[in-house]
Amino acid sequence: MAVTIHTKPFGTIQVDSRQILQFPQGLLGFDEYNEFALIEENAESPFKWLQSTQESGLAFILIQPDLFLTNYKPVISEDELTDIGIKDWKDGIIFLIVTIPHDNPRGMTANLQGPIIINGKEGKGKQFISRDENHPIRKSIVESMEEPSSQTV
Repeated sequence: MAVTIHTKPFGTIQVDSRQILQFPQGLLGFDEYNEFALIEENAESPFKWLQSTQESGLAFILIQPDLFLTNYKPVISEDELTDIGIKDWKDGIIFLIVTIPHDNPRGMTANLQGPIIINGKEGKGKQFISRDENHPIRKSIVESMEEPSSQTV
């Protein structure tokens, strides 16, 4: 079933209802928004959009960490993961929020400390805090792709 949503990057669009995800606790700093659509702009892009269905101006660019890192393993307790109905982060789909500077797209970074994990079967997601102190808030995506030795985190 198609759902009409108003988006920041694409205007008013139709999405499949299976793309609508519930975030019971919202996202960090945006706890009042608990429903988002996961939007793929096109199949060739490594990025996806996490668009609030409640506020058209609230959208986040996401990337899956395995597209530019090897061995990214967030440290998250099993108790926290039960909020979205999984026992291990590997049972979910993991995304990182991307920040792209307007004046320097090559300076884009991903937040390794605040991964978003989605339980695709239940349509639920949550943003977590990785307890690994080696996970920075701003990890360069381009540098990680260009330097194989820096891919391990």
